[in-house]
Amino acid sequence: MALTKVNRGGLNTGVSDSSNATFLTVDSSEQAVIKSEGGAVTTSVQQGLAKAWHIYKSTDTFAVLDSLNGASATDHGTGDHTTTVTNAFASVNYTNHFSAEFNESDSKVVSGASHQHSSAKSTTALRHAFQNTSAEGRDGFQNTVTKHGDLA
Repeated sequence: MALTKVNRGGLNTGVSDSSNATFLTVDSSEQAVIKSEGGAVTTSVQQGLAKAWHIYKSTDTFAVLDSLNGASATDHGTGDHTTTVTNAFASVNYTNHFSAEFNESDSKVVSGASHQHSSAKSTTALRHAFQNTSAEGRDGFQNTVTKHGDLA
């Protein structure tokens, strides 16, 4: 099925009724594919979206500020945290990115300097640590974790 025309009836899309450009298709496996900005290639919408993210603070009182597909976050100690998703990944072969924002007065901290506890990675949980350049754990006032991959 291809979405080939956007009708403005009932929607204020800013696209004229004469538009007949195919920009989004859904194949037989129900994968949504969209054309690139230049139109030369396509990309899978499902593969390009973050499947989970967490924003939390670990200074003062540990707290999740917001999340998508986030079940919980756990504080194991200074700079050592686990984030857990509600809907599991299909395998542990998902990508992740984590970073933290630190107090300006902590001159030894490199924002985003972190590592993953690979033995603790599962399809639902990821344990990670934030450290300064001296390998000392550090809590950030805002930590972010983003995960991409196939959900189960």
